[in-house]
Amino acid sequence: MKSLKIKSFQDKINLVAKEHDVLDYWEETKAFEKSISQRPASQPYIFYDGPPFATGTPHYGHILVSTIKDTIPRYWTMKGYRVERVWGWDCHGLPIENIVEKELGLKGGRKAIENMGIGRFNDACRAAIWRFDKEWERVIRRIGRWVDFKNSYKTMDTTFMESVWWAFKTLYDKGLVYQGRRVILYCPRCATPLSNFEIAMDNSYKDVEDYSLFVKFSIKGRSHEYLLAWTTTPWTLLGNVALAVSPEADYLKVQKGPDIYYLAKARREVVGKDVATIKEMKGKDLVGLQYEPLFTYLNLGAKKAHYVAAADFVSLEEGTGIVHTAAIYGEDDYNLAQKIDLPLVPMLDDQGKFLDFVTPLAGQYYKKSEAWVVGELTNRQPSLIYQQGKLIHSVAHCYRCDTKLYYNAVPAWFINIKNLKKDLLEQNEHINWYPDHLKHGRFGKGLEDAPDWNISRSRYWGTPMPIWIGESGKLRVIGSRQELRNWAVEPNKLGTLDDIHREHLDHLEVWVDDQKTEKGRRLPEVFDCWVESGSMPYASVAYPLQNKQKFESSYPAQFIVEYIAQTRAWFYTLHVMSVAIFGKPAFENALTTGNIQGEDGQKMSKSKKNYPDPEPLFERYGVDALRFYLLSSAVMKADNTNFSETGVKEVYQKLINILWNVFSFYKLYAQNHQVKPSAKPSHLLDRWLVSRLASTQQSVTTSLDSYDTVGATRQIQDFITDLSTWYLRRSRGRLRTDRHSLAVFAWVLDQTVKIMAPLTPFITELIYQNLTPQKISVHLEAWPQPNLDLQNTILEGQMNTVRAIVEKIHAARQTAGIRIRQPLAIAKISLSTKTPIDQSQELLEILKEEINVKEIIWETAANNRDLTVVLDTNITKELACEGKAREIVRAVQQARKDAHISLDQTVTLTLPDWPDEFTDYIKEKTLATTLVKGKKLTIT
Repeated sequence: MKSLKIKSFQDKINLVAKEHDVLDYWEETKAFEKSISQRPASQPYIFYDGPPFATGTPHYGHILVSTIKDTIPRYWTMKGYRVERVWGWDCHGLPIENIVEKELGLKGGRKAIENMGIGRFNDACRAAIWRFDKEWERVIRRIGRWVDFKNSYKTMDTTFMESVWWAFKTLYDKGLVYQGRRVILYCPRCATPLSNFEIAMDNSYKDVEDYSLFVKFSIKGRSHEYLLAWTTTPWTLLGNVALAVSPEADYLKVQKGPDIYYLAKARREVVGKDVATIKEMKGKDLVGLQYEPLFTYLNLGAKKAHYVAAADFVSLEEGTGIVHTAAIYGEDDYNLAQKIDLPLVPMLDDQGKFLDFVTPLAGQYYKKSEAWVVGELTNRQPSLIYQQGKLIHSVAHCYRCDTKLYYNAVPAWFINIKNLKKDLLEQNEHINWYPDHLKHGRFGKGLEDAPDWNISRSRYWGTPMPIWIGESGKLRVIGSRQELRNWAVEPNKLGTLDDIHREHLDHLEVWVDDQKTEKGRRLPEVFDCWVESGSMPYASVAYPLQNKQKFESSYPAQFIVEYIAQTRAWFYTLHVMSVAIFGKPAFENALTTGNIQGEDGQKMSKSKKNYPDPEPLFERYGVDALRFYLLSSAVMKADNTNFSETGVKEVYQKLINILWNVFSFYKLYAQNHQVKPSAKPSHLLDRWLVSRLASTQQSVTTSLDSYDTVGATRQIQDFITDLSTWYLRRSRGRLRTDRHSLAVFAWVLDQTVKIMAPLTPFITELIYQNLTPQKISVHLEAWPQPNLDLQNTILEGQMNTVRAIVEKIHAARQTAGIRIRQPLAIAKISLSTKTPIDQSQELLEILKEEINVKEIIWETAANNRDLTVVLDTNITKELACEGKAREIVRAVQQARKDAHISLDQTVTLTLPDWPDEFTDYIKEKTLATTLVKGKKLTIT
């Protein structure tokens, strides 16, 4: 078995290399498995892990959330809870489909896929899933995350998909889903609509250059009179059916040369100041006014079109105050068209290409048509373009294929968020958000503003929607494979139903009526993959067909964590599905991080090389340093953070390396003796140390109970700094011979590695195994409760004052150019109030030793709020000799260390010179039996 025992603590240890040994040790001892099996099943702590797509390699964002997903479960495990951690994979959706389409060279969107065959295409998607799974496992293992990969769930598992069916049928039976047509952002390349939150999640808006056209709509029966409208989408002018005005706003009739124009008074700047105002009116005075259509390709039937209508969405801050309306290619347009019964005629096919009836542009991609539209209108006699230019504005793009989106009124299935909204908001009150401003801020406002959720996709690699429809329009929604068997027209065609993807269902007919007289075919759509993500809590355990009691007894989860964009995505979908189905939230505590950016403040980019490659960084400073750096950064407060390799290096130097050095000192002092840790301090420094530890334990516990890793890391860093730069420096000499204090030191180290274990699992395991291990792993230990009987806040306050004095005197020495090893006669210390320090001989001795003065004179300055010190810098011959003796001792100790001479071994010293009166002092401090005169310092 891999041993973590260190043979010599005088040799330099490669702590990064030791992390690999720790990983092997955990595997050989099955420490992770034991951390679960040794905790009672009756005391679960449920944590939901948002599964990543297996289509790329982990980046710093994944490393961040994985660090948290390891830290919090380790903490609650040590608190006695059983925290099962099963990995999951997101398998369905556009990300995989886009990759496969590119790799197979498929052109033409959905038609190309259907020509290839849905079954073959889905097989290719399935095969593409596992390309990076080993890479993920390797990186996740390296960062120390304990998680069960072997029993991972996958959203493409039949049992997972079947639970999604059950969830959908439950919503359908509750009347919370409907089929309708709404204007939604649509991707012509993927030939499918997208949800608002999919676009908003990672701000998939990009600045693009588009036309800015002011178009003249000729009023019927009036020569040279025009309604002036503005558009940035010239292609939609081919589908214009109406113009909209704000009914109560002021409008103008103005003349410029021979032409007369109508526009909002607030937008007069469009036509300039050199125009004559003929008349002022309200927008409602223009309602009903008819104009000549720009194009006549649409078959409008008997419906009225091409007139001015009143609308409440007309902006007076841009454009002309007269809005061009293309009915199905804008959300406001569509709502107005339905309200006043305008014609709804699609011009584009599912790939964004013009249909054949738009004869000049038949088969042409919509964006490529715009130059033709502008040219056509410009060349009219008279020209119908009043003014043209270009503008930069922000436009939504497909978050997967990067295609520019447009609004399109498409038939789709929706979850009725409007009817759920009251419950969604009420149940949000039962969730603890970290940071808490998200509760009524980003998440709460997102719930208030959320539209109905479009959950259907016109795609292939996904969970098929279990809806069969007959010729009469009657529907049957299936909730399980057994229901499908029960209602199948020809059950013998079902086979084993081990796979329920489209290729295994699309040919099946189902009885849509209970009398089994009407056959139905399945609607071809698949679910939005976010439905699967929102179903993860129950679908990952195949509920309700399996694990019914286990799931229901442990729902909702205690904890989830993801980066802030997931408040509009996974957190949102979990909440919707849970409240709709179970009437309660899916989780009790949600921790949200910010985004990690490159060192230059921009999005991390391999091409820009604005961040270090994670894996070489692991091997430079170790994973513990990276974990602690991330857990202590502003990203844990949902703020964006610029990644800093220097920050990781600093953690390694100031925390990891210092902690190991402190422990190494202990081992050198303890030698091979069995030191039994003791929590019974007698010396004042020991009493102070155990009090500081108790305070730290209390603060760290409070912070981690509140999922505040920043608070926990700050307390730990401060304690390690105090342990090293104050306690150990003031106690080195004493610890060599004071076995009782050494036992206290051992106890403090034992307690320290336990409270650090969830955050820095490697260094704490290594120290634990070389200290006094009671269990196979420090991570199997119980979380140490602070012993408040050992807490002495008065002593801690007094010691803080002592250290403040020390800092002032060290600064004064530096100003005077006098080293700390040079003793001085007197220090005068002035405080605003009398301090109890001068009443404690122990504190006074510690202070005098640290500042290296013979006498302290206390003064009280009532009008002086600041601490002041004055040093007597007169160095007598005797003080100079003592200073020289101290320098000799320091040099000898360093030489002993360099020569690997143990601390308890006596030596003979050869020195060029030394103060005779300090011979015994030098011998005592260096364990020298003899001092010999020689040319240079040597030790034998």
